[in-house]
Amino acid sequence: MFKIHLKSAWRNLWKSKFYNGLSLLGLSLGLCVAIFIAVWINSELSYNEIGDAKRIYRVSSNMGSGNEQKTWGSSVGPVAYYAKTDLPEVESATRTMNFNWYRIFSTSSNKFEANGGVLVDPEFFNFFDLKFIEGDSSTPFAGNNSVIITKKAAQKYFGTTEVIGKTIAADYKEQFTVTGIIEDLPNNSSLDYELFFPISIFSNEYDGNGYWESMDSDWGNFNFLTFLKLKQNASAEKVVKKLTDIQQSKDPNAVPIGDNGSYYLQPFQQMNLYSYGGEPTQIKTVRIFGIVLVLILCIACINYVNLNTARSIQRAKEVSLRKLIGADRKQLFIQFIIESCIFFLLAIVLAMGLIYLLAPSFNSVSGKNIDFNFLDTELWGMIGSVFISTLVASSIYPAILLSSFKPLEAIKGNVITGIGAGSFRKVLVCLQFSFSVILIISTIIIGKQLDFITSKNPGYDRSQVLHFSMPKEMRSHKEAIVNQVKNLPNIASVSFSNNNIIDNGMTTGDTYWDGKDPQSDFIVNPIGVDKDFIPMMKMQLVAGENFKGRADDSLHFILNETAVKQAGIENPIGKSFELWETKGTIAGVVKDFNFTSMKNKIEPAVMYYDPDPYRIYIKTTDGDISASMAAIEEIWNTYNPGFPFSYSFLDKQYETMYRNDIRTGKLFRIFSILAIFVSCLGLFGLSTYTAQLKKREIGIRKVLGASVAQISSLLSKDFLKLIAISCIIAIPVGWYLMQFWLQNFAYKTNLDWWIFAGAGILTLLIALVTVSSQAIKAALSNPVKNIKTE
Repeated sequence: MFKIHLKSAWRNLWKSKFYNGLSLLGLSLGLCVAIFIAVWINSELSYNEIGDAKRIYRVSSNMGSGNEQKTWGSSVGPVAYYAKTDLPEVESATRTMNFNWYRIFSTSSNKFEANGGVLVDPEFFNFFDLKFIEGDSSTPFAGNNSVIITKKAAQKYFGTTEVIGKTIAADYKEQFTVTGIIEDLPNNSSLDYELFFPISIFSNEYDGNGYWESMDSDWGNFNFLTFLKLKQNASAEKVVKKLTDIQQSKDPNAVPIGDNGSYYLQPFQQMNLYSYGGEPTQIKTVRIFGIVLVLILCIACINYVNLNTARSIQRAKEVSLRKLIGADRKQLFIQFIIESCIFFLLAIVLAMGLIYLLAPSFNSVSGKNIDFNFLDTELWGMIGSVFISTLVASSIYPAILLSSFKPLEAIKGNVITGIGAGSFRKVLVCLQFSFSVILIISTIIIGKQLDFITSKNPGYDRSQVLHFSMPKEMRSHKEAIVNQVKNLPNIASVSFSNNNIIDNGMTTGDTYWDGKDPQSDFIVNPIGVDKDFIPMMKMQLVAGENFKGRADDSLHFILNETAVKQAGIENPIGKSFELWETKGTIAGVVKDFNFTSMKNKIEPAVMYYDPDPYRIYIKTTDGDISASMAAIEEIWNTYNPGFPFSYSFLDKQYETMYRNDIRTGKLFRIFSILAIFVSCLGLFGLSTYTAQLKKREIGIRKVLGASVAQISSLLSKDFLKLIAISCIIAIPVGWYLMQFWLQNFAYKTNLDWWIFAGAGILTLLIALVTVSSQAIKAALSNPVKNIKTE
């Protein structure tokens, strides 16, 4: 019996090539997109699955209190030390610190920039269960001049994994001997390091005579990422409280923090989804993509149902004859389910082919490096889940409809009864286009927000400004270098600072002014500049004056408007201000400028005069600057032979901050186009179904004198009413979802009415074109033939 059902199912699928081809295309596209989204979501949710990840937490540090509280992802050295020794809830602890002391590493055959190195505690490798190919995880380092490397790094820098005992030179001087090789770390991990050096290199910098005697007693410098592994069922809140108590007792300058404590334990697996303090960030995008996944699958399912039921009349007589010769409803239901299974198997095969072809493009757009290995059981698990859920959702209704026809009614041509009534189909159309309108609204708003933040004036001129860090060899020749650069063609001006104006990572609470609340921990973002920095960046002074380049500038400070406001300093010019125990006065107030992402509110900033800054900013003019760039690189090579010339343009760096959001916008745009396309396939099928049902009516109307326009209007108006209802449903839902997404940004675009009206009008136009094609075709058909055949 099953074999008979199988042959019958295949014959029926092959019989209607055109309609089945449309249905197969829509379903395959829907499954392909859904699988891509499912894989993307899984990569986000499976982030940092290393070792016993569920018990690992990163220690974030809370600074300030109330509305001024700021949370850093870094922490001080003693946290790990006391967590291991004084907290029974902690099983183990480890620290990492970026090893940015050198500019270049080299081997006998290769050299590479020193951006993949990190200092770690010896316990680091056992803490994260990293597997050693060679070496001993219990004693990984053999002194300060040791290094552990990954398998990938060994192949890249040495061309082999037989590297134990070989050396890596830092800046062509310091030699580090390879004492171990570990397996490569996963791509979707925050531990994206290649070279691991002993943290004792840094701890030996403490000689016991400074303000902080040792690394494990230094409560003032937040140099580390600290990870704690808690014991089973241990309370993170208790650990936070105990760490706060320890800090308050050990650090004499500690300021009372409040109810949340000095620290926050962020789950290791949530580091990419939540902020340092636990506020939802990327998880919002993951949730919205989860909604998009459901919407795409629903659109694909509805498309399949509509196209399948649109051909129900063609199957009515077949079903009736089968019933008359003895087939019961159960047998017919099984037959139609088998047909759906075969159809879905074809769809999933085609979807897999599309995935194979489009995987590189998907990785490029999404910024992921996902390996679509079709031998991976996890990938097949996701494919199977999408396949089964879609099959169940899509096949039941058509199977029930087709098996429910009454023989005598079907032979007479009257099959529009019971479950096949048009009301249910209308609901499906409304849902389908509601989902499409939601995706269109989301795409427009995401694009508008990205345009807003990338084009908004950040408070300084970032156009045509390149910058790079000057090492000591260059800084001693600063004046000569400035003169050389200024004399180059297409160079407008040169200035200096001690940090990057975009994403300035330096913060401090070491400030004081007259009237400051002693319990207040006021966090500012300091940046040292020269006298030319503010004019070159076209920052606006709203009070006071700029630095003059004199020695007494070291006793002057320029605050931004937010710093003055939050500090509560009235008439600030000439008022006393202290930064890092340097007492001076406020010389000027600069208009607020964004030195981080637009996702964050503008924070207090203090500019101070730095006579020896290390970062040079060069403003170029319009025109070809290739000759000037070549000359600047030649100047670099004069003072830094053998070191690569690495620079950035501010406008490009600014756009990089929003790279993930731009990728999200591109994905939404692609998904919206596909959703509309698949929806139109379903609408095309439904309009075909309606035209078939009304052949007799159309023929009679034409005989009585109805025009093509009148008949087209008759067939189209009901569908357009459904699309209009879809817009009414979708607009508030789309508004809510985008309000939810925009919460990631401190500065938001306006949700203008034209966005929602435009999305609705665009959908109506697309639907009108789709339906009209079938309506006009039906209106132009031979009325005599229609009446005769009916």
